[in-house]
Amino acid sequence: MSHTYVSDLVHCVFSTKERRNLIRPEVQSDLWAFLGGIAHKNGFKALIVGGTENHHVLLALPATIPLAKDAID
Repeated sequence: MSHTYVSDLVHCVFSTKERRNLIRPEVQSDLWAFLGGIAHKNGFKALIVGGTENHHVLLALPATIPLAKDAID
């Protein structure tokens, strides 16, 4: 009997325009929760959300979601 284990982790890094500090500390926790909710709604698991100057999201994709899709013409 064969077994398959799939572990797809995606590290997303994003920044504000011109890397300015536009995300105030008092709204960061709400923003991180919002990003985690978007991940959950799309079937991902947000393992880490947050950051300082460079903002990071570490997502775990389930095996049912392909890493790439064929283009539809």
